[in-house]
Amino acid sequence: MSLESRSLNPLGRRTFIRSAAAAGVVLAGWKPTLGRGRALEKFQVASIGVGGMGEVDVREISSHPSVVMVGLCDTDANNLGRASEKHPSGRTYADFREMVIDLGDGVDGISITTPDHMHAAMAMTALNADKHVYCQKPLAWSIHENRALAKAAAAKPQLATQMGTQNASRVMKQRCMKAVSNGICGKVKAVHAWTDRPAGWWPQGKPRPEGADPVPANLSWDLWLGVAPERPYKDNAYHNFRWRGVRDFGCGALGDMGCHMSDAAFQPLDLGNPKTVICIGDDGTSDQFPSKERVRMVLPGNRHSEGEDIMFHWSDGKMLPDPESMGLAADTKLPYNVVVIEGERGSLMVPETGSEWAFYRKGMQRPIDLPEARGGNHWHLWVDRAMGRGEPCLSPFEYGGKVTETLAIGAVASRFPNETLEWDAEAMKFTNKPEANAFVTRTYRDGWEVEGL
Repeated sequence: MSLESRSLNPLGRRTFIRSAAAAGVVLAGWKPTLGRGRALEKFQVASIGVGGMGEVDVREISSHPSVVMVGLCDTDANNLGRASEKHPSGRTYADFREMVIDLGDGVDGISITTPDHMHAAMAMTALNADKHVYCQKPLAWSIHENRALAKAAAAKPQLATQMGTQNASRVMKQRCMKAVSNGICGKVKAVHAWTDRPAGWWPQGKPRPEGADPVPANLSWDLWLGVAPERPYKDNAYHNFRWRGVRDFGCGALGDMGCHMSDAAFQPLDLGNPKTVICIGDDGTSDQFPSKERVRMVLPGNRHSEGEDIMFHWSDGKMLPDPESMGLAADTKLPYNVVVIEGERGSLMVPETGSEWAFYRKGMQRPIDLPEARGGNHWHLWVDRAMGRGEPCLSPFEYGGKVTETLAIGAVASRFPNETLEWDAEAMKFTNKPEANAFVTRTYRDGWEVEGL
């Protein structure tokens, strides 16, 4: 099937794009999806982005016995062809807007696994259409988009939403979260997180590539760009998976891995809305994030810190913190991709994956019992909730929007290295650096507007 073979509108592509961009208005009168009050017998899912991690998401979602794949969407025809062979029940599309309109009431839930810059436009279009939504992390690209999605999801509690931090639903992590919420660390002082990304995973710290290359026949480049500013296609510069460090498309290592790791602290401690932020990283460019950085945020205190501010320390690019500074043993061999919650009673180290958590008190590792907690298959928990027969999702958009908004503030700070930026969360602006406010939101390209963003 060709990428343009499913045109809906005989008036032409330009007219269709404008009408699809207003899908929130067009779809507002559609019959709502059955949700928690009335269980569905089958759950019809359409997936946007079916290559790479999208292939994993489609596989996991479709493994639920009640799921029927009814739609597959990708701007890369090769990805789409491979997915269609595995899921022949799904109708294929290159343009997600066309898919949402075409499937109408024939789809109950939409999953999104695309470059970060398209998350908000796709997720908000789905929410406007009263669809349950599963969206990969980071929930959205900009500060504004994250807050808007959290607000939209809160206004529609009948819809199940889940941010794609699949490790958040592991029983071990949920037990650690419960222990943190119960006060295992005592009065919380700081949160520390670090990752080996982006080193060896994707490029950062590079200038924008010059020139242009022919667009591959399998790729719809304009649709891949979507809401982002126009730029020419360059081989091996953006697609496949070299986009994450590019400011127009990704959120860097902080936006990516920060979602996976910081949840063990941010969710049980209800953290967010930083007062100040500073990024220490010297090789960032106007086009890409730094190859390595340290980010420091002052977060407002709450009952877990007895009202005192909580420090958030982030390091990426394989930079490691000092173990003793976090209350760990001096000779601790630190792994990558973990978070440490530091408190007056002790420090809990929680990995992104695996089960090697550890608790330290006075610089020595101590045995403790973690409380019991529920968990499960992250994708299936979303399906069950949407079908009206499950517990609340463990990474709903209300939480996902808040944590990713916080990380997006750090991403903006990387544009102004070594400067402390003051943030007014209520006004959603930087008060001491007016230039930074240009990056709080973005203007979508003409024809890509979405109601609510």
